Amino acid sequence: MATLGANRAAVDFARAALARFLAANAQRGKLTGRSGFGVSGEEIAATLGASVELPAGSLDAEDVRLRAAAEALRVAATSKPEPLLGRLARVFSLTRTDLQIVSLLLAPELEHDLERVISYALDDFTRKRPDLGFVARVLGGGDDTQADAVLRRFQDGAPLRRHGIVTVGPQAPETSSAMRPVRLADRIVSFLRGHDTVDELVHGIARIGARRVTLDEIVMNPEIVARIRRALDHRSGPPRVLLAGPEGVGRSLVVEAILGAQGKDCVKIDLPGVLAEGRIEERIAAALREAALRDAVAIFDGGSAIDKDVPRALVLAISDGIEDLAVPIVFTLTTHPTWLVGAVASLVELDVPSPTFRERLTLWGQVLPPPLATEEQLETVASRYAFTGGVIKRAAGRAASSAELRDPENPAVTIDDLGDAARLMFSHRLGAMAQRIPTGFTWADLVLQKDTMDALKEVVRFGRYRAFLLEEWGFAAKLPYGRGVSAILAGPPGTGKTMVAQLLARELGYDLYRIDLSQVVNKYIGETEKNLAKIFDEAESSHAVLFFDEADSLFAKRTEVKSSNDRYANLEVNYLLQRMETYDGVTLLATNLEQGLDEAFKRRVRFSVQFELPEETERRELWRSMFPPKVPLAPDIDWDMMARKFEMAGGYIKKAALRAALIAAEAKRAITTSDLLEAARLEYREMGRVI
Repeated sequence: MATLGANRAAVDFARAALARFLAANAQRGKLTGRSGFGVSGEEIAATLGASVELPAGSLDAEDVRLRAAAEALRVAATSKPEPLLGRLARVFSLTRTDLQIVSLLLAPELEHDLERVISYALDDFTRKRPDLGFVARVLGGGDDTQADAVLRRFQDGAPLRRHGIVTVGPQAPETSSAMRPVRLADRIVSFLRGHDTVDELVHGIARIGARRVTLDEIVMNPEIVARIRRALDHRSGPPRVLLAGPEGVGRSLVVEAILGAQGKDCVKIDLPGVLAEGRIEERIAAALREAALRDAVAIFDGGSAIDKDVPRALVLAISDGIEDLAVPIVFTLTTHPTWLVGAVASLVELDVPSPTFRERLTLWGQVLPPPLATEEQLETVASRYAFTGGVIKRAAGRAASSAELRDPENPAVTIDDLGDAARLMFSHRLGAMAQRIPTGFTWADLVLQKDTMDALKEVVRFGRYRAFLLEEWGFAAKLPYGRGVSAILAGPPGTGKTMVAQLLARELGYDLYRIDLSQVVNKYIGETEKNLAKIFDEAESSHAVLFFDEADSLFAKRTEVKSSNDRYANLEVNYLLQRMETYDGVTLLATNLEQGLDEAFKRRVRFSVQFELPEETERRELWRSMFPPKVPLAPDIDWDMMARKFEMAGGYIKKAALRAALIAAEAKRAITTSDLLEAARLEYREMGRVI
C-alpha cells in the first residue's frame, strides 16, 4: 500500500506541475495544443483537474496546489513502511529535485492519459515523452535559474545518469541539446511498478540472491568472521570492504552467511565476466543499480587477473558507480590491488587467510564423512595439502567419483584417490623450466646404509607432521620463516640421490620436478633471479617438490668481489638464500660436492642426508634387487663374487644389470654370472677404472 500511495503522490505531483506550466503559458499568451489534432483545453483541464487557460490574473491557486503536491510527494516517499519510490531516492542519494524529475517521468508510464497532456504541452502529438528542456521548464516554474538547476541534474556525473535511472536519447540533427528525449529506464519503471525483473545487461555477469548457507557451516577463524561482520555493520555510512585471500577460502561465502543471518540479500558481480562480455560501464552500472533496487549488498568477485592491471574503464565504472550509492559494497579479491585502494574512498581492508590444519581437517570431514574416508586419511591430506575450502570440495568430489567408479557398492576412497584428486587441483607452468619425474619408488626399493635411511625417514616425518607442529603446537611463532621442507642429498655419483628424491616426493604426496638449470641460469644480469622467482612462484601454487640436481652449480659459495661478474654472481646466491627462507614447500638439493655449497645454504637447509658408497653387503643386495621378477636368472649366479669384485655405486650397478640383461636377451637364455662379469667390466671401463 505504501508503494501505491507514493506512486499516486508522484502522479498527483506531475499533474499539478503540468497544470501550473500550462496555466502559466496561457497567461503569457503562449498557447499550446494548436496543432490541429482536436484536443481542447477543456479535455486537458479535465485530465489535470485544473483550468489551463487563464487569460489574466494570478497563478496563486496553481502554486498552492503544486506546493501541496510536492510536500505530499516528499511525505509519501519518506513514509514507513518504505515505498519503492522512497527506496529509490534513499539508495541513490537523490535530491528533492531528482525525486520530482522521476515523478514527472513516471507519471505517463502509470497514467497513459498524461501522454496526451505532454503532447498537448509540446504542441506535437507525435511526441508522447518529454525532452530535457520541457522537464526543465515544467519544474523550473518560469525561473531560468531554477530551470538550469534542473538541467544540471541530467549531466553525466549526476546520480540520475550515473546510476542509470534515466536514459537520455541522442541529439537530433539541427536541434539543441535541450531537445534530447528523456525517459525513465525500463528497469526503474518495472521496479516502481513492483515487478521483479532483471536487466539483460546483468545476465551472465551477476548472480542475484545469496546462497543458503549459515554461519554454523562456515569453517573459518571466529575472529576473522567477527571482523567481517563488524565491517559490514559500519554505522557511519554504507561500508566499502575488501576481503583479500586465496581463491576458495570462503570470502564471498562468509559474507553471504552473515547477510543471511541478517535477512539481507546480495548481488554478486563477476568482474572477469564483465571484462569478457564488454560494455563495462553499462554492465557495472546495471549491476550496481540492481543491488540498490533490491536493497542488497553488492559483491565484486574477482580472480587473480583482477588483482593486477585492469582496464581504466573498469576502475572508473566502479569508482563512479559506487559514489553516493547507499549500498554496502564488498570486494573479494586475492590481493590488495593498488588500483582499488585508489578508486574507493574509506575502504576497509581485511585479510582472509588460508585455513589452518585443523580447519582443513574439518572441511575434509564435511565433504567426505565416514564411511567414505577415515580420520587417518583426512588427517594425511589435511596436513599434506594447504587447500582452501573451495579446492577441498572439488578434490573430494573427484576422489569420491574415482572410488565410486572402482566399486559402486563400496565407494570408500583411498589415500591414492585423495592424492590423485589433489594433484589435479594444481595449475602451474613448471613444465617450461623443469622436468616432471615419476615417483614410483617405495622404501622396499632402497638399499642404503642405516644412518641414511634414518635421515630420510626424519625428512618424511617432518613433512607429514609439519602442519601439526606449526599450527597445533604453536611452533609457527618460533619459526617466522624457513618453515619449508628442505634437504641436501650429498654423496658420490650413483648413490641413489635422484631415486631418493622420487621416493620422498611419493611419500609426501607431491609431484617431483627436476629443475632444468639450462633454462634457469642466464648470462644477462637479473634474468637468473627472474627465472628462479618464476619457479618458486609456480611451485608454491602447485605444492611441487623442487629438485635441484647438481645443486653446487647454482648454490655455489659466494666469492670475494673482484669484478662485476663476482658481484652479480653473489647477488644470485643472495636471492636464492632469501627465496629459500620464504618458500614453504619442499626443496631437495642433490650434490656430489657438498663442500662446494655456500655455507649459508647449509645453515638454512633443515636436513642434510649423506650418501656413502655401498659396502659389500649392500652391493650384494643391490645386484639382486636390480632384476624384475620376470627376468630369467641362472640358479648359480655368484652374487657374493660380484659384490666383492666390483666396488660400484647403485647407479652403476643398475646400468651393468641392464647390460647383462641385454646380452642374455640377445642369446635368448637366462642371465648368467659371465653376463654379469662382462657387463660389470664394461661399466668399470667407462668409469675409468680397471679390475
